[in-house]
Amino acid sequence: MFVLILITSVGSGAAEEQRFSRQHISYSSRDKAPYGSFVAHRLLQDQFEVKPQTVTKSFAATYRKNADMRKANNAYIIVAGRLYITPDDANAMYHYTSAGNRLYLVLEETDSLLESTFNFATKYLTDSLAQPEQFADTSTQSFSNRHLAPDTFFQARGIPMNNALTVADTAVTTILGTNDRHEPNFFRINVGNGQLYVLLNPMTWTNNFLLENNNIKSFETQMAYLPQFPQNLYWDEYYKQLRSRQEGDFSDWQVLMKHPSLRWALWLAVLLLLLYVLFEGKRRQRLIPPKPVLHNSSLDFAETLGRLYFLHHNNKNLAQKMTQHLLEYIRNNYYMNTSQLNDEFVTLLSRKSGQPREVVGNMISQVHAIRLAPAVSDADLQYFYNSIYQFYIKTN
Repeated sequence: MFVLILITSVGSGAAEEQRFSRQHISYSSRDKAPYGSFVAHRLLQDQFEVKPQTVTKSFAATYRKNADMRKANNAYIIVAGRLYITPDDANAMYHYTSAGNRLYLVLEETDSLLESTFNFATKYLTDSLAQPEQFADTSTQSFSNRHLAPDTFFQARGIPMNNALTVADTAVTTILGTNDRHEPNFFRINVGNGQLYVLLNPMTWTNNFLLENNNIKSFETQMAYLPQFPQNLYWDEYYKQLRSRQEGDFSDWQVLMKHPSLRWALWLAVLLLLLYVLFEGKRRQRLIPPKPVLHNSSLDFAETLGRLYFLHHNNKNLAQKMTQHLLEYIRNNYYMNTSQLNDEFVTLLSRKSGQPREVVGNMISQVHAIRLAPAVSDADLQYFYNSIYQFYIKTN
């Protein structure tokens, strides 16, 4: 059933005439085109019943951050064209396999750092990679397995890859498969408690190859060498994107620094940001608002209160309120006792306020008259208002 689903989703592209340039080869797990690896990625889930974890960082960065990779019984799969690794990657791969894990590399070409780290060498036949712009040749893979017939091989239309192993330590290296020239192109190297697997024919992991004939058996034969129940299964999507060796971990910053125009744009942006912080980020002196001219709030209160009571025509009550406010003003501004409004009070208030004694005495006399009068006429109220109004203005 699973194979039928794959044929439905992928086989339409594989059934067409195989006329593709090398730019169509991606080996990506998301690519359903003939030379993607969508089928192989889905087959891994059925083969191991463990969902592959997609890795998008370098091996060294992933190994450094993932504690599970430093344990045993893990499988890490890289399917790519040319492999480009750093010294840190090579060192991490060696420690990873030595700890009891499997590193499975399916490559067109290996890397010199990888070969020196694991002590082997390969040869690259240029006619297997330098194909014309369009190709329709046959890719072949045989396996050296005693459980298979000696003449068992798998074929499909694609790029013939005849790269092969040339130098290896026979004490730790086992040949597992050959190309159509009967040269070893699939081998295993024992490293500590783990193994390194190298297959120099990634065509066998493409959709086109696996959906032809009974070629899924080829995939099952390869996966039979890995543990049936790995703790973790990793699928690399990082190295297939590289076209040259990276200095350290590949990142967006390296892309910016690699191209001169982007590098100058980055530095210009940094410079402009620094200039903004220098000239605009510092604290500016705020404008000092003008100090408003002081005015006599007592006068405003008296006017407002006067309008209120005048509307109700309650002259007696209004005059008493004006008297209370006047005495409150005297207490708060001249600190005088207003309980006894006698001659001494008039003399002291005149001295403190700077007003003539006659004016102050007249105002205090009106206060006494209002207190004793049963009613206050409009004329008396107006005269009293003018007296305290002049007092407020001249003492402000």
